[in-house]
Amino acid sequence: MRPFLFAIGSTKIPSFFFFIMVATLACTFYLYFMSKRRGLQPEAMLDLGIIGMLAGVLGARIFHILVEAPDYYWEKPMRVFEFWRGGFVSWGGFLALAISLPTYFKIRKLPIMLYMDFFATGAPLVKFFVRIACLLTGCCYGKPTNVPWAITFTNPESTAYYYYPNTPLHPTQVYSMIHATFLFFLVGWYYKFSHEIINGKSVSKKGHGDGETICVLVMGWTIPRAIIEFFRGDADRGLWFNDLLSTGQITGFLIFLAALAIFLSLRKRSRKAAAA
Repeated sequence: MRPFLFAIGSTKIPSFFFFIMVATLACTFYLYFMSKRRGLQPEAMLDLGIIGMLAGVLGARIFHILVEAPDYYWEKPMRVFEFWRGGFVSWGGFLALAISLPTYFKIRKLPIMLYMDFFATGAPLVKFFVRIACLLTGCCYGKPTNVPWAITFTNPESTAYYYYPNTPLHPTQVYSMIHATFLFFLVGWYYKFSHEIINGKSVSKKGHGDGETICVLVMGWTIPRAIIEFFRGDADRGLWFNDLLSTGQITGFLIFLAALAIFLSLRKRSRKAAAA
């Protein structure tokens, strides 16, 4: 693939960071456009683009360094800055966003969960374009396979080539892109199903509570992600129980349970309020 997308003079532009920018812009402009139709503050969506990119990238990188591969970076600390080789964990970015975005909404005195629900509708776009970056960089690669749709990395600068040169691998990055596409439509559908426009503003329908859509995003993110993990070949992401489960699967399982509990609690509370 192409770890470096193009060069400006002697400066190479890493594919990963280029598509991080594309992911941020795609999500930001989508939310900005849709916020006008939903009666939410468009300028807040522009702020989310900056906050989300910084928090997501730093959180994903720090999680990988501290949880998945500390020895690798301790051996040569300068590897921390070799971003073009990959080394980002979506769960780290996810957790960073879970802290930074509500904090921003609270500072702006905006209804936190209502805006988090709306943010959820655009989040799958980030996942889609980030996985394009992973495909070009060769990170988050799959296990060797003979399936007809396998992909082979031949570029020595790609991470997958370093571990599996010229070897057909499961296209786990593509699997994740397909997952992101389905997730985009699922979350968008649930948001429309559970919200309505009253006096020009988006509010939760009777019988539904703020926060449900973000829970649907989290639950829809975790299960398919855990399944895709079984096809991953990058052992440095952390494997446990005789390589049966990865750090991402364990983290995802715990997050799924938390999201499910919150979702059920919100549904129960909103139904009681609707019946009162």
